Amino acid sequence: MGVLARCRSHGEPTVNARLRYRGMHTRNRTAAVVTATVILCCIVPMIGVALRNSTIATARETSVLQTLAAWPEYLQDCSTVLAYLFSTVGCIALVAVLVVIDLRITGSARIVCRDVIVSATPIVYVTGVKWLVERPRPITAIGSGLLPGDPSFPSGHTAAAVIVSVMMILTVRNLARKRFPDTEASKRRVLLRRAVIGAVALVGAVACSRLLLGLHYPTDVMISATICPLISYAVWCVWRIGARRA
Repeated sequence: MGVLARCRSHGEPTVNARLRYRGMHTRNRTAAVVTATVILCCIVPMIGVALRNSTIATARETSVLQTLAAWPEYLQDCSTVLAYLFSTVGCIALVAVLVVIDLRITGSARIVCRDVIVSATPIVYVTGVKWLVERPRPITAIGSGLLPGDPSFPSGHTAAAVIVSVMMILTVRNLARKRFPDTEASKRRVLLRRAVIGAVALVGAVACSRLLLGLHYPTDVMISATICPLISYAVWCVWRIGARRA
């Protein structure tokens, strides 16, 4: 028997039954997301070590980078701009701008703090994995003036793009909730959907730029683009559960 059916059988009002059902559904979803995230976070370093030690994988990925190096020069120029924008300093500056906008929208330092934590948590993991795995940079990165001093796996610039993108999505979400009442939930969804599409495009552009510059292997950017949003979503789910209990 489902939760709603059990509540009806005990004479519990339908509204309360639905609230209980939603709460249980949210807790189950959070548990599933967190579990999947933890498992993947444990697997990623092992993938990194395997890639680092595989000459076959390295040769194949290097071949891809050498092919991309022959693409039009204007793409290299665009990639260079993105390299500066999503460097450590650039990422901090972009997030700071979004923080100011988010604070003006919400007027709540607590909400802004939540958004920053949800957005920025993945970089802690990525930095740790970088120095744990210590995968060397591709040979295509040798001599590049844009070469960072940290290891290759996973991509820090791609992680920075995810951080900015998640912060952007959360800021747009707050704007949608402020601009449109509950009766116009469809407009909220449209605005949020556009923000998500833009965020995905941004992460994809930064990830491709790292390959065009020859500074990362394809697997470096793929792992960052996959694990970082999942970490942010897991933190978001946990935060929401804690907020409801409070």
